[in-house]
Amino acid sequence: MKFRILLFQALQPRCYTLLLLLLLASPVWAQFSTVTSQTQFVCNAANTQQGVQAFADGTGGSYVLWIDKRNGSNTGAGTGIYTQHLNAAGVPLLTANGLRLFQSQGRDIFGMQAIPWNGGMLVAWVQGAFGVGGDTVRCQYYNTGGVAQWAQPTLIAARVLPGIIYESEQGLNIIPTSTGATITHALALNGGSARFTFNQINTAGVRTYPNNDRQVQVLPPSGFALDYYHTVADRADGFYLVASSGGLGAEIYAQHFSAAGVATWASYTIVSGGGPSGRGSDWQLLTDPANNLYVAWTSNGGDPLVSKVLPSGTLGWAAPGYVNLCTFASRQTNPHALWHNNALWMIWEDTRVGTGNFDYGCYAQKIDAAGTLAWTPDGVPVYALSAGAPRPKIAPSDNGSVMAFYTTDTNGANFRAQKLLPTGSVAFAAPGVILHSVADNRPYELDYVPVGQPNGSIQVYWSSPGAAPTGRDICTGRMQNSGTLLSAERAAETLGFAVYPNPATSELKLRLRHETQPIGLRLFDAQGRLVRTFTEASRLSVRGLPTGLYTLRATVAGQEVSRRVVVE
Repeated sequence: MKFRILLFQALQPRCYTLLLLLLLASPVWAQFSTVTSQTQFVCNAANTQQGVQAFADGTGGSYVLWIDKRNGSNTGAGTGIYTQHLNAAGVPLLTANGLRLFQSQGRDIFGMQAIPWNGGMLVAWVQGAFGVGGDTVRCQYYNTGGVAQWAQPTLIAARVLPGIIYESEQGLNIIPTSTGATITHALALNGGSARFTFNQINTAGVRTYPNNDRQVQVLPPSGFALDYYHTVADRADGFYLVASSGGLGAEIYAQHFSAAGVATWASYTIVSGGGPSGRGSDWQLLTDPANNLYVAWTSNGGDPLVSKVLPSGTLGWAAPGYVNLCTFASRQTNPHALWHNNALWMIWEDTRVGTGNFDYGCYAQKIDAAGTLAWTPDGVPVYALSAGAPRPKIAPSDNGSVMAFYTTDTNGANFRAQKLLPTGSVAFAAPGVILHSVADNRPYELDYVPVGQPNGSIQVYWSSPGAAPTGRDICTGRMQNSGTLLSAERAAETLGFAVYPNPATSELKLRLRHETQPIGLRLFDAQGRLVRTFTEASRLSVRGLPTGLYTLRATVAGQEVSRRVVVE
């Protein structure tokens, strides 16, 4: 017996190394799918998951959050908020099907927002009961592991009967400040009108103002503007507010609030110039480095429009104060916009290629700070075939370009991507690269978030329409800047990116078949944590690292690559 123990102890390091080598030889974690017909689920728990929020983690991965009804909504344990952290390869680093952050105890959650904040994430939500609507607005600060940092969620607002009949998720937003954050939303008053409101917290979660103290009446009481409040951060701890009653021909108003929560303009600026405003849900609010406000929307007549407002509150462009991004005589709707590479980019659904008012392609336009269109006044085609509801969105990619995403084909089965270059031309062959092709698991309407990464690849997180027995699920995929779904490991093989010796004791060496040198060399441990960054490809020291399994990541010829290595 003693001999057996001694023999095991002698063989133990070799057995450990052998085990790690076996792990290297076979996939042990889920990763971003390289096959369009295979769905990678972030969460496929029972019942509905929706309201996706996502943002980059700074190391090539993402945090994703969602509203989850697996344990009930207005009954039982109530609606929850869950999160998952995926690394650059799509490997989930938290509990399978997500880590629960909060549960509403027999109540529903109507809306949720999340942002990166103080090295973790700040989450705000509106909760309430059936037939009542939202009765409270709360927020909580979590670290990167999903652990709450305050003893209890901070109560931002609560309804007070009979005057305030419910708090609304409309206009819900989190605006980070140097001392904490401002949380905006709306409320409904007894009698059928609505007001905009906000509150502030410091980094300890302490609320600044009394309950519902900061009420703002933008429109006359007869205008029920609950669905049409939008906010965006300025660059000085304040924010811009844009509001409208949302009716045909209704004007769109803008106001600026300082860090102290005070309106700074003597009167509201009309950004629509008296022109026909579109649906409030269509609006996109953006700011540029000079702190100018841009409001992008589509009119009820079907034109994509953009207004510019200076920090002083005056319109930045000549009358009527907005620019039409597409003069083609067709209907445009459901725009999505971002400020990227010193210009505002906007994509929209367009009926010019379809057979009816609800049969769309996708077109785009770019406009600079001077109000000059970059491309043809008709806009440029991104997807020039017809589809029922493409619901396009864009995200920043590499070399000044953007990546567009949209749903196409019968039953919206194919979720596609197209790269739009600064010249207005497209990088991939029409009608775009398929990211995902399972109809039941495609993105549901606009409930998806594309997350741009530094290497130009885009990770996309979405809520699917869902099929029995799980219902709506949270899914993900990654589109490389080259228009492929290659995994980082497969890309390494294709580009001849090899690492030796493996196992290693002191340093790693690279073997390259590609003439381009690797950049962004980083080493991650088995938990996905960054443990070492290398500035020179010829000096990859692993001295001092604990024995174990690691992943070396880099970018070669614009393609993310990785190799798993053993340190012993």
